[in-house]
Amino acid sequence: MTHETSRGNWRPENFHRIRQALVRLPAIESGAVATGQMPCAVFDFDNTCIFRDIGQAAFRVQLLELYYRIAPETLEALIPLDGEAMAGRPWHLLRSTILAHYRELWPLIQAGKREEAKTSPTYQSFTTLFYWLVANARGTAMLGPRYVLSLLAKLQAGFTLQELDTFCVKVLKQVQQEPLASASLQTQMPEPLGSITATYPTGLKPFEEMQDLMRLFQHYGLRCHVVSASSDWLVKTAAPLLGFPLEAADIFGVRTKMGPGDLVLPEEEADYPLTYRAGKNEIIDRFIIGTPWFVAGDADTDYDMLIRPGLSLRLLINRNLSGLIAELYQRPDILLQGIDQRKGCFRPSSETINP
Repeated sequence: MTHETSRGNWRPENFHRIRQALVRLPAIESGAVATGQMPCAVFDFDNTCIFRDIGQAAFRVQLLELYYRIAPETLEALIPLDGEAMAGRPWHLLRSTILAHYRELWPLIQAGKREEAKTSPTYQSFTTLFYWLVANARGTAMLGPRYVLSLLAKLQAGFTLQELDTFCVKVLKQVQQEPLASASLQTQMPEPLGSITATYPTGLKPFEEMQDLMRLFQHYGLRCHVVSASSDWLVKTAAPLLGFPLEAADIFGVRTKMGPGDLVLPEEEADYPLTYRAGKNEIIDRFIIGTPWFVAGDADTDYDMLIRPGLSLRLLINRNLSGLIAELYQRPDILLQGIDQRKGCFRPSSETINP
């Protein structure tokens, strides 16, 4: 959708309602910016602007490449001592096994011999078990998404932002060459851990309609922002490379403290909310100059900003999810947009086709 009104694969009703709302948008006066009254648009990024999750992709590539600078003691501090069993597997055993494997691999990682480390028998068990634990931790009461989102950012500690920008380019190059499919990691361990299989999505592509939507909004004078649950630096680097017309200052993600020389530290940034659920609204209220006129999201992480009062448009990407976000699928004020998850693209319907 450009200002020449390309429909793309928009659901026709959504296309029409967005166009009509833009026509009714009051002229933006010169003093609106200074007073914070300028209308603006706020987008989630993962699975909203793009098909797939850049944070999960970076975690997967970092894990499989053993691209770490954190010492075993740091990883130990990042994995809580107490946790609940996962799929019948005791937490203390999951934790101790992961840490033992990482300690074994660390000398080679630290020496820059990651390829040699990947030939170790320990490599397959470590990568499979750690990916499996992080994926399952999102659904546990004791840990949940807040823990996982913060953890993924902290695992990047020890690198400079420049190094991570280069890493992001590598991640994008790899995942954009992958098919839109899934792959698995597998390992066999002594009981009670037993056989572990961790399945992850492959591939990644931007939604062209969302790129065009941002350009359309900007044509009408709307400033576009992203509030993402992926790492702040990661989305700042990835968004423009994926063709989104965004300024770094308008992108907000999960942030860590920074050390000298732009070195990432394994701690959350002080006085900055985690960009998850209510934290996204706090980002909007504290850091975005303007009044949200439009919000787009896809999952529970976006629920709170999708229901914030005063919005003219609420766009929800339909991923056929259960949970809190599913409560919004039938709301008449929601622009529900279907996608084809086999092809990673919009479809002209509110219904979504599963893989």
